[in-house]
Amino acid sequence: MGRRLRGRELSRAAHRCEHPKFVERDLQTPDVALHYNEGPENGEPLVLLHGLARNCHDFSTLLPPLSQQWHVYAVDLRGHGKTSHVPGGYLSSGYALDVGLLLKQVVRRPAALFGHSLGGMTALRVAAEHPKLVHALILGDSCLSAGDFAHGLYPTLFRALLKLRRAGGSLEQIATDLAEIHIPLPGLDEEVKIGDLPGNDAAYLKKWAECLLQVDPQAIEMTLDASTWSDFDGEALMRRVECPTLILQANPDLGGLVSDEELKRATQLLAKPTVEKFPLLGHALHLQQPQPVLRVITRFLSGVAGQ
Repeated sequence: MGRRLRGRELSRAAHRCEHPKFVERDLQTPDVALHYNEGPENGEPLVLLHGLARNCHDFSTLLPPLSQQWHVYAVDLRGHGKTSHVPGGYLSSGYALDVGLLLKQVVRRPAALFGHSLGGMTALRVAAEHPKLVHALILGDSCLSAGDFAHGLYPTLFRALLKLRRAGGSLEQIATDLAEIHIPLPGLDEEVKIGDLPGNDAAYLKKWAECLLQVDPQAIEMTLDASTWSDFDGEALMRRVECPTLILQANPDLGGLVSDEELKRATQLLAKPTVEKFPLLGHALHLQQPQPVLRVITRFLSGVAGQ
């Protein structure tokens, strides 16, 4: 990278992620060694935050094109990927604390945040609490209130994922077991196997299994019992966000988390909202079809550049 590492950051230049132009690094904070992949300095900073029980490689299909225009940081949230586990430390404030420190100590200039699901809720809190550090916000089908998660297929799904994580086993066995999980889908009388859903082929399930093996089970537990969101007030946070905000709404009939009612409320609360709906995509968004999501976020970020 040709630059000195900053603060207490630890270089992992010898251990590159799957994209050769990205370098793996850690930022040592009071709570965690926060792991992230950093791309080349090709533009303004863009920080990517993944969903629950996933990791920074969720954005692997987006990294090459995004890194051509922006200086990308793909983060493993606490308790996920290669970032440290924090027993009992999975409140929304904890996730946001780590990202805020990354912005202050590593990025050091206003950044755009793109968060998916849990990552979006984290990004929302960071943007509200650090308005001078965030110049654009993208919420990828994220819960906008703490109660959204409890309504739908996700409690069923994450209880099954938690059971697999606790049981352990080989990567291959977990991928096989993932395919056999049955979940409810809106409009269908019978539950559907994950392995029967479009896009959930063997390669995708293997990557998902890798993510699951790395996650701290407590991060899932605290989401399921709602303690993660005990300090999260989505409406209050949205009122404090000053920057342009893009909301990506997946189709609620395909498992999307953001209802039309929540979306309308968000546009009333946010200072500078933009909405993009994806009627053919479920909650996974870019994990399901990266190109339409890439086009939308690229157009948005290009439009707010320099504002």
